[in-house]
Amino acid sequence: MSFARVLLCLFVSVTTAWASLAHSDAAPSKVTMTGPEPYVAFIDMHMAILPGTAAFLSKSIEQASATGAKVLIVRLSTPGGMLSTSQEMIQEIFKSPIPVVFYVGPGGASATSAGVFITLAGHVAAMAPGTSIGSAHPVQSDGKDIEGDMRAKAEQMAIAMVKSIAEQRGRNVAWAEQAVKNSSSVTEKEALKLSVVDIVADGVPDLLRQLKGREVKLEHSSTVLDDYSNLPLKVFEMRFKDKIINVLANPNIAALLWLGATTGLSLELYTPGAILPGVVGIICLILALAVTEIIPLSQGGILLFIVGSFLIGLEFYIPSGILGIGGVVAMALGALYLVDVSRAPDMAVAYHYIVPLAAVLGGFMLFVAMSAVRAMHRRATTGADGLVGQHGKALENFTSKGKVSVNGEVWNAVAAEGIIEKGSQVEVLSMKEGLLLEVRKIS
Repeated sequence: MSFARVLLCLFVSVTTAWASLAHSDAAPSKVTMTGPEPYVAFIDMHMAILPGTAAFLSKSIEQASATGAKVLIVRLSTPGGMLSTSQEMIQEIFKSPIPVVFYVGPGGASATSAGVFITLAGHVAAMAPGTSIGSAHPVQSDGKDIEGDMRAKAEQMAIAMVKSIAEQRGRNVAWAEQAVKNSSSVTEKEALKLSVVDIVADGVPDLLRQLKGREVKLEHSSTVLDDYSNLPLKVFEMRFKDKIINVLANPNIAALLWLGATTGLSLELYTPGAILPGVVGIICLILALAVTEIIPLSQGGILLFIVGSFLIGLEFYIPSGILGIGGVVAMALGALYLVDVSRAPDMAVAYHYIVPLAAVLGGFMLFVAMSAVRAMHRRATTGADGLVGQHGKALENFTSKGKVSVNGEVWNAVAAEGIIEKGSQVEVLSMKEGLLLEVRKIS
């Protein structure tokens, strides 16, 4: 059986097994989540406001509204994050078909910077005892103040944004402006007194009890909340994909991606043919552009797929293993970013097919690389180098020059030392100029 057939059989078996495992794992959750029983959805957002966080919130709202949740509780503790990402999250909250309650907690937590914007955007804003909210002045990704004309532009844009949110939700517009302009921060008691938040609750059960009787305005209707403390609480976990996106979008990791991109591409330009620096550099560049939102995530996924396909194709012309494995890595990462599920919920990538495909392609590229390495180290079997080490037979007696038979061919030969008798076995040591073999007698 050829290697290609073995590879195809391996791919089919691995894909089938992975798909069966994925569907068997997913089945119980679908049964429990699609029942008619009303419940309270809950997510724990103890993280920075990054693209993965926005996807987490969007997916949670979609899942909660589709499976009969009465309300979505978001327990928030964040140091802040990207303003553009918080804008996406606010849009998702405003168009949510179910009430979204932001609860700054547990004790000791804070909603800082971008956390202020999304807390104020919640249909209900609540805080736990011993928490704080504020300090929403815009800064650079490294925490430093914005300098020059951009400072005023960023500040005015953030002020207009937070005032619009506060007015929409009927909260303290003056304090919201101060939180951006002067980095004002308040405790939970001060926030309740200033009408920054609606509730101070000692835990989620207390929060659910205090929701009773509150009227909230959804996108196309209004609803009055009830006491949901007796309903089952179902926790939604963050998907692995969103966790990876958040890790890569972390300012420190994003800085390393930019460093990897510039260093790798520079090394490839200075030392053409090194291959590895160039592959690492181009992948880091696309990831850096996507996670810093210079280009949309979906466009980053498309670019990674194109680069991955090109690298895999190039592997067949320049076999090194690095190009092929780099291509597989690029296409696997592209699967993470290819579809923004928050904008196209029915087009999610099927990872139980992507993962085994990437594994099989990676194994194939590893096989190609190992074959190339073995070929480079394999001893030559043809030409002058192929004759070295071969055994033959002397066709006459000679001390300097004579004739020998090697592999059924007659060659002129010179003795490396001593006398070589007719019929004795000889070994080829080298080929000299003029197709003259240097041989020695084998004892």
